[in-house]
Amino acid sequence: MTRRACIFFLVSLLAVSCGREVLPIVQEAPQVRFSHQESALTAVVGEKVTLSATLVAGDKVTIGWYVDGVLESSSSLFEYVFDVRGDHTIRFMARNGTAEISRDYTVSVSDIFRMHLSVGDSLVVPRVQARVLKFLAVVDYGSDVTHEWKVDGVVESTAALFNNFTPLEARDYTIAYHGENPVGSFDKTFTVRVSEAPLTVRYSITDPVINTVSGKDFTMTATAVYGADGFRSKWLLVGQGEMPESDLVIGTDHTLDYNFPLPGEFTLRYEGVNAKGETAGRDWTVKVSASGHLADDFEDGLKNWWTNRNSPGITVVDNPFKAGLNVSDKVLSDAVAGTGSTSGYFDLNLSSIADAAGVDITKCNGVRFKVYLGAALYYPRVEYGGVKYASLSAPVRGDKWEYLEYRFPKNLERGKTMTLRPMLKEDGSNIDAGAVTEQNPRQIYIDDFEFLDSNL
Repeated sequence: MTRRACIFFLVSLLAVSCGREVLPIVQEAPQVRFSHQESALTAVVGEKVTLSATLVAGDKVTIGWYVDGVLESSSSLFEYVFDVRGDHTIRFMARNGTAEISRDYTVSVSDIFRMHLSVGDSLVVPRVQARVLKFLAVVDYGSDVTHEWKVDGVVESTAALFNNFTPLEARDYTIAYHGENPVGSFDKTFTVRVSEAPLTVRYSITDPVINTVSGKDFTMTATAVYGADGFRSKWLLVGQGEMPESDLVIGTDHTLDYNFPLPGEFTLRYEGVNAKGETAGRDWTVKVSASGHLADDFEDGLKNWWTNRNSPGITVVDNPFKAGLNVSDKVLSDAVAGTGSTSGYFDLNLSSIADAAGVDITKCNGVRFKVYLGAALYYPRVEYGGVKYASLSAPVRGDKWEYLEYRFPKNLERGKTMTLRPMLKEDGSNIDAGAVTEQNPRQIYIDDFEFLDSNL
């Protein structure tokens, strides 16, 4: 008895035993016609393998194509691209509730090598000085490809993407590429013709706002990094010329040395040009404060001018950021050991400072000093007469020296003490207890303390 007949007999017998007639459920076994009868096939890496299995007969048939045991398709038409050489197995399976059929193919995949570069057939490629070269080796077909890029005979990269060389000189560079795998190789040599970059100027001061003091020498330099041939400079104060809205030329050297005679806010403009007529320029806002009475001889006057209230407190150290507003070799450091809450306070002995610096503090109603906070989120205040005064402008912070200025309602008096509390929070309270962090380093730097005349 065939399997189909057996199923019909069992269903009929069940229907009779239940006392009623039930029609049997019969599924026709799948029958398939294959496009390839041979079981051994060949292919190459990157080549499409196409097989088909046409369902000739069968009900509710499920189809599956498996590559090395992994289901890849459930359609009659099977297309697949092998990217790894070697022997692979393709298995076809069709099944329903009645029967199951299968067929295996063994595909021997050999490697191939075909590739090109992103520059195509070009033998001369133009580029601009100081910009990273970027070229790509594209493998069209093949696996296990090794890459080698040389610049003027020196190996610079072994990756398909060449993007780690910056031509700093304006000249011709020879680029040689070699790629290979076990079955082939590819070589190409071409020239990269690098032209000079447009005029590019680097400035010694990059901050958009510059703070300085009237009567003090101010210096800034403009350097042509690229396009320096015939480079010329001009420095101007916008709107400060003799005619209304005209500009005042204050320098034509690459380095500006200037002394702002009066306090105020000014726009400093730079204009540069080279032999090609390429231009570069930039504006800065310069805030010039009134000159005060400077007391900066900290190394000699330290013991008499300052009274520590914390440990280690005030010490003389090397300048942590010798640039911009402060190029002094030595500055004051105020540091507090431990992790407790603190304001990092210390006292200024006004009479001692006044006598040593020759300052008549009774004519002064303010103080100003340079401070370096780094990333510290501190709001230094000056306490005088029992009141903690905030600076006229909030600290800028960052990798720079800046001025903090404080004014009092009355002139200072000899014999009194002024207290600096540099480690306060914005609301005027002490910093919280805690471990040392970048924003709470428990240390700041101070330099160039000035007494400000009440008439200025």
